[in-house]
Amino acid sequence: MATTRNVDVVIIGGGPAGSVCGYQLKQAGVECLIVDRATFPRDKICGGGLTPKAWRLLDRLMPGVSYDYRPVWNLRLQFDKDPVCEFDAEYELRMTNRKDFDYSLLKHYMQHGGEVLQDAFDRYEVQADGRLTVNLKSGTRISCRYLVAADGAHSRVRKQMFGDYAHNVFFIEQYTEESEPKNIISHFSSKYFPGCFYKFPGIGRDVWGFNGPVTDREHFQRLMADFGVPQGRIVGGYIPMKTVQSTHEHIIFIGDAGGFPNRITGEGLYDAFQTAFNAKRAIVEQRPFSETNRQVFVKMHAQDRLFRFANTALCRLLFRMVLRHPRWAKWLFDTKMKREYWMR
Repeated sequence: MATTRNVDVVIIGGGPAGSVCGYQLKQAGVECLIVDRATFPRDKICGGGLTPKAWRLLDRLMPGVSYDYRPVWNLRLQFDKDPVCEFDAEYELRMTNRKDFDYSLLKHYMQHGGEVLQDAFDRYEVQADGRLTVNLKSGTRISCRYLVAADGAHSRVRKQMFGDYAHNVFFIEQYTEESEPKNIISHFSSKYFPGCFYKFPGIGRDVWGFNGPVTDREHFQRLMADFGVPQGRIVGGYIPMKTVQSTHEHIIFIGDAGGFPNRITGEGLYDAFQTAFNAKRAIVEQRPFSETNRQVFVKMHAQDRLFRFANTALCRLLFRMVLRHPRWAKWLFDTKMKREYWMR
């Protein structure tokens, strides 16, 4: 016979969004349970970069959390075969290994009383009294007031509510031994703009990656050869690029499960943290997530418009012009990072 238990909140997914949400709920005195089918630490396809606004927000939401990172300031940008645009940023970018970074956040949640159950989500049911029943693959049934979907790009909770998700962008990566110098490299081209070929200097390895209109193994291997990078095992993953609005007030989608990565860069950690905090507010304050997360939804709609502009010839021309003047590029980058650094 299936076992049943009761908690206030079930969070599906123990990645950054799920861990931050769980930690925030525990601090607010809300009983919650994170369910994840993986054994941590587990690998995650991701460059692992934390922008200043991301690590500043994480410091506020998870005070005292400790994780390994490599601070990086130097950026080398290039468009096709134009001269390289190189500069040192004013604020550090933190490069992490996502396998260890995610585990650090989950451990922080557990060290503050959080519970994790290794199991896989099967489906949810809405009961007559308004509560939700979460059914797990093991046969365990959990009754809860709220279900938070933090189960990533291939969210099974999202699939049950909305069916197949068609708004994905494919990222492809390869890892090599760490090398000098420790800098970020981004190469852009009229052939795949606004996508790019990039290198992030991670911990113990370099991460080479690519995304563009056509992202496949053959295209990626040609780019690796052009840059003289030794080829190895190639991995790939989808990044969701369209937000979803839950049809049930007590089912909340955060992080990649909700389609919150940046439309241009694919960076998702900042909005994983922000949507996790906004989910906690919705639960504690008993308000709709559409209200507590309103600014993020508005921002995502703005990014959708920006992405459409990024695919125009005018945007390519302006971007290429900026990269021909390193002082302009540095000023624009630092100005953006400075504004985000002081965001509240």
